[in-house]
Amino acid sequence: MQSKDLKLLVDEVRHAVYVASLNFDIWWVFKGKDTRPKFTRTMNHYTLFFQTGIHAHFVAMLVALYRLYEKRPDTYNIPSLLRKVETSGAISKAVLDEVTKTYALAKPLWIKVSILRNEAFGHRTVKGTVEQAFKKAGISANELRDLIGHTKKLINTISHAADRSVHAFNLDATETTVRLLEDLRAYGEIAREATAL
Repeated sequence: MQSKDLKLLVDEVRHAVYVASLNFDIWWVFKGKDTRPKFTRTMNHYTLFFQTGIHAHFVAMLVALYRLYEKRPDTYNIPSLLRKVETSGAISKAVLDEVTKTYALAKPLWIKVSILRNEAFGHRTVKGTVEQAFKKAGISANELRDLIGHTKKLINTISHAADRSVHAFNLDATETTVRLLEDLRAYGEIAREATAL
């Protein structure tokens, strides 16, 4: 059985990874090569909205991912969760070793996120451009997706070992975002046809 403190910590990091994941889904529909070309005309019709939305979802994802792995002891984050499960004995040494390996996979990806957050978005460094921060970080969309996946695995491994619970992480904003774009495209076609009459 999880302690109340451990449950709260797990719930907080679980929520943050959901925020990151849902914002990634929306951002990737807007930017991804599999979906963007289908809706370019529609998105260009609402250019400022989609430019702002793309930026907002990307930054929201970065902020959520950053806070998941920051090391501050006074915030809800993965390092605090790892310290808690280690000191409380809530999980076995074998599970702690497994979680530590997953954390080791996530950490280099988080460092890339932290470069973007600290030099381009959360702060704007005077030592370089946004483009230079992106080049320095060198992170890809697949790596962002991997970081989210590693984090979900890490949280579920801890939860399952502590109290046999797991979280499905089955919310996905991809389908609803595509439906929104399809509706906007259909509306645009109807409006163009009506104007042509």
